[in-house]
Amino acid sequence: MKRLAPALAAFTLLTLGASAALAHHGLTQEFDVKKLVTLKGVVSKVDWVNPHIYFVLDVDQGGGKTQKYLVETVPVAFARKAGVTKEIMMGGGKPIELAAFPGRTDQSRVFAKIITFSDGRTLQLSGDR
Repeated sequence: MKRLAPALAAFTLLTLGASAALAHHGLTQEFDVKKLVTLKGVVSKVDWVNPHIYFVLDVDQGGGKTQKYLVETVPVAFARKAGVTKEIMMGGGKPIELAAFPGRTDQSRVFAKIITFSDGRTLQLSGDR
């Protein structure tokens, strides 16, 4: 029994670790990093949360139609270190341009690479791939 307890504890830790690793997928599994789409729109919502900051980009499709894109970005700590705030991400209600990797299964979900604000300021959120 004394030998079984350490083995059981190690198995439990390995199982929990594997579950946590599978729960958070890599960028290349969820997004097509070989493609880059450009979107222009207005940020309507920012979720300043971990593990990643999300925002909704409303893109005018013409004829009174708007396409909403869920945009995933970097973790909060990365943004803060770069001097980015929730207010900056909102874009002041002015249009922004976004270069992003499209989702593999949902094209309305993207991962932000570069955000260009209406004043010309640019935020690089993802390295070159």
